[in-house]
Amino acid sequence: MNVTVILCTYNRCATLAKALESVAAKRLPDSIEWEALVVDNNSTDQTREVVEEFCRHYPGSFRYLFEPQ
Repeated sequence: MNVTVILCTYNRCATLAKALESVAAKRLPDSIEWEALVVDNNSTDQTREVVEEFCRHYPGSFRYLFEPQ
């Protein structure tokens, strides 16, 4: 089974980091593959940098998508 966690955000990089930490710390059976997709709704803070840091630490588990509108 595959699971995608989608987090939509706008200028909330501090709370986003806590949410991503919670996702990274989850405990799932080995039979479940997961990923987290962060949809950035045109943030002007450090949202992208926060997500990119998680992408580096957990390759293949976190993705970033920028939505300009």
